[in-house]
Amino acid sequence: MSSFKLNIFTPNGPVVRDMACEELTVPTASGLINVLKGHTHLISELDTGILKAKLANGQVRHFTIAGGLFKILGQEVKVLAKTSEAPEKIDIERAQSAQKKAEDRLNSTLPSVDQIKFRRKLERAKNRIRLANLK
Repeated sequence: MSSFKLNIFTPNGPVVRDMACEELTVPTASGLINVLKGHTHLISELDTGILKAKLANGQVRHFTIAGGLFKILGQEVKVLAKTSEAPEKIDIERAQSAQKKAEDRLNSTLPSVDQIKFRRKLERAKNRIRLANLK
């Protein structure tokens, strides 16, 4: 099977450059999208979740994704995420601490704008813990 290139960029720098992939599963605001070589051109909003990449060598890699956009154009997929991490970069204790703090804050009385903020923090922390446990 032929491959295409995956690039994941965040404001803190690249997470992946020119990774040869055969298949991707991408969390979007509309649900999961499966990407294969020759996929039609597409731009979509990302959701918080785990991006799964099946590499050309048969290995499978996972990355956290939290918000942003992704674009399929030709033989390249670009992910422009607010945050993204590979499993080996995740500090599980820090993610668990972030989850607890977000849960504690959500159990207190907060203005609606802060509730949204802490729900997103909780979702990102749970996503990071889930990915760390996939190792």
